[in-house]
Amino acid sequence: MTPLTIANVKPDMALPELRFDVTATRLISGALASRDFSPLHHDKNYVVDVVGQRNIFANTQFQAALFERYLNDWSGPLGRVVRMRFAMKSSIFAGDIVLIAGTVNEVRTSCECGAAVDLTIKMLVGEGLVTACDVLYALPAVEGDNPWHRCGKNWLQT
Repeated sequence: MTPLTIANVKPDMALPELRFDVTATRLISGALASRDFSPLHHDKNYVVDVVGQRNIFANTQFQAALFERYLNDWSGPLGRVVRMRFAMKSSIFAGDIVLIAGTVNEVRTSCECGAAVDLTIKMLVGEGLVTACDVLYALPAVEGDNPWHRCGKNWLQT
């Protein structure tokens, strides 16, 4: 497989979709791994009987990790998140099937972190938008370049 470089990416390009089954085991594992011990993410009886939700639901770190997994699936191991901002509009519950899709907004051959792309990513359950995400994502400028080796003036300092 040829490594993805900035030359392979064009504005308005659609990234491949990812379907992800959200299971209770995945939610609980993610919450524990991120040291989030809130019962909202592991205790179904509490969530249903006390909080009034239908099931345990994903925490913020779970969603961030899912976005990063999606980006890494697309770019391969050399892609690197520079900046990620997302807004959760609704909850993702155990039993949901999440669809993640992204679009390239802008290709930057040179910026504060080297070659990078601006992306918009959407996380949907059914037809409903649950989380919207904007990402600045570093990619190799050419084959042999590695964004993980960029530092100092070649990497975002803010």
